[in-house]
Amino acid sequence: MRLHKIVLLALAIVTSPMVLATDAADFNELDKYLTTAEANGFSGAVLIAEDGKLRLNKGYGKTERQGSTPITADTLFDTGSVTKQFTAAAVMHLVQQGKLSTAMPISRFFNSLPEDKQAITLHQLLTHSAGIANGIGARDFTHVPTDEFFKRLFALPLYFAPGEGYAYSNAGYSILARIIELVSGMSYEAYLQNALFEPAGMHHTGYLNPVLAQLPAAAGYLFGEVETGSTRDKYFEDEAIAWPLKGNGGMLSTMNDMYLWAQALQRDSVLAAKYRDQLFEPHVAENEEGTSHYGYGWAVMPTPRETTFIGHNGSNGTYYFDFRWLPDEQILILFASNALVESTMALPYYIEQYLFEKEPLPAFETGITSQIAGLSLRTAGNPERKKAVLQETFASRIDNKRTLNRAGLRLMDNERYNDAIALLLLNVDLFRDDGNLWDSLGEAYFVNGQYAQAKQAFTQAIELKPAENCYWCDNSAARLRQISTAD
Repeated sequence: MRLHKIVLLALAIVTSPMVLATDAADFNELDKYLTTAEANGFSGAVLIAEDGKLRLNKGYGKTERQGSTPITADTLFDTGSVTKQFTAAAVMHLVQQGKLSTAMPISRFFNSLPEDKQAITLHQLLTHSAGIANGIGARDFTHVPTDEFFKRLFALPLYFAPGEGYAYSNAGYSILARIIELVSGMSYEAYLQNALFEPAGMHHTGYLNPVLAQLPAAAGYLFGEVETGSTRDKYFEDEAIAWPLKGNGGMLSTMNDMYLWAQALQRDSVLAAKYRDQLFEPHVAENEEGTSHYGYGWAVMPTPRETTFIGHNGSNGTYYFDFRWLPDEQILILFASNALVESTMALPYYIEQYLFEKEPLPAFETGITSQIAGLSLRTAGNPERKKAVLQETFASRIDNKRTLNRAGLRLMDNERYNDAIALLLLNVDLFRDDGNLWDSLGEAYFVNGQYAQAKQAFTQAIELKPAENCYWCDNSAARLRQISTAD
């Protein structure tokens, strides 16, 4: 799934910008640091603009590690949940035309809604305050028919009464994407191309835009080790965007196009100021302290310098994108990576701290999960052989059962079954009394067709059932029934 929380600040054009005390040497040092980070496992692209001037706009690494094409400012990256700002802007474009109002209830657009969802407004969807579930459990590339997707989504219970809380919801933005289609009579992507991207001069952004086929696309590297291909290629192979992703994540773009988008947000080329400014209003608190708010597709919060930060990030667990706007200080930081590892998400923050506080940039590290996955991939033999090597190298360093469990399940999702099983076998050795870990191991065996081993693991998972709240038991029991039927 994508990473979902964002961080940005209310976008305002200030008449007296605060000057950042930087010079060319600072950006040269930053470039050297990123080049060193590339040698330590970083790959991606970074763009920094100051007061409308590009100070750094460069790629690091290659689009495919075994290839020769370098990553540049024109390389396609998956922007993850940064997509939400496009959906929000498209909604406001329809509001600007008088075709929508943010106060409209979604019952205007969907028939036979359950009673508890009829009064949900567009405003509540835009601000994650509708209480809508995050999704229906389908993966990003699982194609569920439109009517079935929304029927299943609306059948799920709300997290809270609409308007009574905050809960980040990817599916809420898919609802908005569908409303855009219903009101405009166009596909979601076609409307964005017509209303937003073309006016902004963005010709290299979209899901299925034919032009994207001609551009280099960065292949993803799970844990910085496992090549997963590019999402661009998956979109073109499917020839459609699945509803679990549409409108909330996965939009493809380049650094140069995203810079054009940032510039368009300061002009009236896409939205008039009256409607544009509503995107950056701190509408709903994201936390109990009220230190961060959500606008429409953006997060808004104060900086330690008592200025405003507007932004959003996004990830599918492999790609990572961060859009950091500091309007009072006239600074824009765009960051993309196709290899999410331990240090990746912190790197844009470190860059900001370096520019403003001159704090030393910490060494870029891939982290223990990447080290474990990499060693497993490089170790020949069956899962037991791989597990033995991992145990000898890492057993004393693993103190969190979630580390191997999450990594194993991600490897399983990417059909690296031997490596997944190796990690999950090691996990049940280290934490033998956790039934959830046995359920994960059983799942890896099951999808790999090793039903006898799966049966043993699922049986052990059931035997370790807690007195209450066994969140894995239904899966284990269902799998055991399937195995019994197959026998």
